[in-house]
Amino acid sequence: MALKMKYLNYTLTLLLSLALFASCGSNKKKEQSSDTFNIEDYIKTAETIEPTINSVDQMFHILDLVNAEYYDVLTNDPYNAHSYKIAYPIAAANMGIYMVDIIYHFYGEANETMYLAFSAAQELANFVGVQSEFASWTLEQLEGSAMQRDSIAMIFNNLLKDSEQYGSEKEMVFIHTAFLTGSYVEKIHITGNLLKQKLLVKEISQEDEGDIRELLVIFINQLNPSTSVLYDAFVKQQDQLEGLVILTTFEKLKDLSDHLIKLKPTLAVAPISEIAVNEEFITALKLIENLRNVLVTAR
Repeated sequence: MALKMKYLNYTLTLLLSLALFASCGSNKKKEQSSDTFNIEDYIKTAETIEPTINSVDQMFHILDLVNAEYYDVLTNDPYNAHSYKIAYPIAAANMGIYMVDIIYHFYGEANETMYLAFSAAQELANFVGVQSEFASWTLEQLEGSAMQRDSIAMIFNNLLKDSEQYGSEKEMVFIHTAFLTGSYVEKIHITGNLLKQKLLVKEISQEDEGDIRELLVIFINQLNPSTSVLYDAFVKQQDQLEGLVILTTFEKLKDLSDHLIKLKPTLAVAPISEIAVNEEFITALKLIENLRNVLVTAR
């Protein structure tokens, strides 16, 4: 009898853990009925997303808000991690990329891939020397209900603090800049591609239209002024960041982001067909992909 109770308790605990984990998944927004659809409401909601450079938890808000789909192809291959351990800037940038990927995998309930991305980020953190935040986390702690959204944000924020302290103490501020750059580029890479995918839908519903407009506003807000901030940091630290040959592309994206922020009020309410072919928007997507390709290309 005691043995049966033991297995019953184990089963109940497992089921409860799975239920809690599922509850942390994608909380989709409710579909608006046709008679309440309002473009301005969608845009106002999108404007509430804070496009800060040094935060990854905003990704959860974005993914939930726009009913985002999960595409594994948008993330970086965790098995590439070893190839980035040739220089601190390259390793730090890809550590930032993997941290954003962890969030996206978690959102898509791709648990196995999320664990691999976590291990990849941990490997690069060890190489760079900011591994302390990872030290207390094991695979077992990531399983079931233990892996909450707040936990991911906490790990990222503490890694960010470590990299900042590491920079000031050892005069290697570029580690912090590279880490920020990687996470920033991956966020706008995912946002831009989600937007591009939604624009490819042949029959766009009102809810799809709202998602597109929200993503567009978020995308433009992420570009400006964050791109300018990182560009200025790269200019000051270009000698230490010479392994990341992205300064020219950053400059182009910075100039384009200044233009897009001025276009935002009209572009956000333009017909969807016009958004899809807007030259500035298309160019921004290409520049972002160029930046990311430089960062993730295995050496």
